Amino acid sequence: MAAHVPLPPGLPQLLKAGTRYFSGLQESLFSHITACRALALCLRTSYGPLGRSKLVITHLGKPLYTAHAGTILRELELENPVARMLGAASQAQEKETGDGANAVVLLAAALLDSAEKLVRAGLPVAAVRGGYEVACKEAVRLLPGLACHTLADLRDPEGVAWALRAAVGSKLFGYQDFLAGLVARCCVAALSPEGAFEPDNVCLCQVPGGGVTDSCLLEGMVFCTEAESQVHQAHQARIAVYCCPFGLARTETKGMVLFQGPAEMRAYSGAEEELLGRHVRAIAEEGAGVVVVGGQVDPLALQYADQLGLMVVRLNSRLELQRLCRAVGAIPLASLVPPPSSALGHCRRVYLTEIGSTAVVVFRQDGGSCPVATVLLRGATTELLCSLEEAVMDGLNTYKALVGDRRLLPGAGAAEMALAVRLATLGAYIPSLEQYAILEFAQALKTLPAALAENAGLRVNETMAALEALHQLGTATAGVRLGEGGAPTMDAAREGVLDSLQVKERAIRLAVHTATTLLGVSHILVAKKSGGPKVRAENPNWDLEPDALE
Repeated sequence: MAAHVPLPPGLPQLLKAGTRYFSGLQESLFSHITACRALALCLRTSYGPLGRSKLVITHLGKPLYTAHAGTILRELELENPVARMLGAASQAQEKETGDGANAVVLLAAALLDSAEKLVRAGLPVAAVRGGYEVACKEAVRLLPGLACHTLADLRDPEGVAWALRAAVGSKLFGYQDFLAGLVARCCVAALSPEGAFEPDNVCLCQVPGGGVTDSCLLEGMVFCTEAESQVHQAHQARIAVYCCPFGLARTETKGMVLFQGPAEMRAYSGAEEELLGRHVRAIAEEGAGVVVVGGQVDPLALQYADQLGLMVVRLNSRLELQRLCRAVGAIPLASLVPPPSSALGHCRRVYLTEIGSTAVVVFRQDGGSCPVATVLLRGATTELLCSLEEAVMDGLNTYKALVGDRRLLPGAGAAEMALAVRLATLGAYIPSLEQYAILEFAQALKTLPAALAENAGLRVNETMAALEALHQLGTATAGVRLGEGGAPTMDAAREGVLDSLQVKERAIRLAVHTATTLLGVSHILVAKKSGGPKVRAENPNWDLEPDALE
């Protein structure tokens, strides 16, 4: 019989078997800052318009080729608890503003890296957190003074395109002018009369083939599907939308019908066909010319629809049904009943066509008021189409931020360098221990323009020195020049490289909040993973728990 080995006294003795316990600065802070640093180094090469992409293989074996930090972090399965908190902060930024996800990770990791140096030098953690909070408040206070442009009219496509060039070009450099104009027209078309904008009112349809410049905007909706009926087009059509299958309702459980002879069987089937025919005729008598269903299409019901000249379209997505109802003004019905006139929608033209080699059904509202717009994306490969979709989504979310705050900051790292210069001056005049944290905060802000210069292939030290010299002389709009020869710096405001003030402010707030939260952690308790016994693997130590977090 094996002897029982008692656990050491203290907190580990109170925890359930299998729980891992980390305490002290070395275990709870320094070792996990190393994990955050590794995550930031992974995403640093994807920052900016010239950043490199990542090839991520998901747990389902699906390959993803993207440089979008939000997509990368969403698909990665992080195990380190501190790195997972950093990834959650980045995804929160992506969900709120649609842009700045990579900047949150890089800035938070730089702040944690600087905090490690200060703590190892003997500075209390409380002083570091206090200095970061003071620097964050000062940076947020200084941001409005750095605004170089204000969007005058939200319905001016040219002005909106000028404001969206940087957000769109950061994911697909070289097509920023074309995509910014396309997204601007789309946003203006989907803007409500009250001045509200929702990105959900813009649909993105990927059609393989062609080039990026073949992408276009349609007032209405486009679906990559085919018409179920023999009728393939309708003009000035009234549309009935059903969330149910196009046929008679079936019971959830199986039933049995006992026939005494052939006559009863013919009477039963005849009654069923007659009932279905009455339902389809009632829909046609109400004036509907197009029927959109969200379930299976019964062949017999389809035969009646062809006889009555109805166009039948099937959509498998409930979200697509909801968007179509907003686009045509219809009310979805839960059962196959005659639609009241108030539930019918209207569309100027519905037709089946072929784009490239893909069959699509188009609901077009040219010349009329349509709250939903569709951007038809064209590209040679699936990876290019995904990059196009990410760029357009960034532009839509940036426009949503501009609806709330129309002020714009100089991009290309100009705003970060301007804040770093001002905070460095502020930190030199604060007598308390917080001045060291404020100075390190200023140095952490410089990592963002340095990453832009590094990914663009510039000489980082020379570029940063020239950029800082311009800002010391008062040129607050000087940024890093990308993709062109000559001087490594440029006037970001004159070149049209602009960032939303709201997006920048939220990114700084979220990065500082994440860093100060992680610096306040004194213990880490990791419970044993739930589940049954492990499956035997090739590793000879497959049944052993790891000694430390990976």
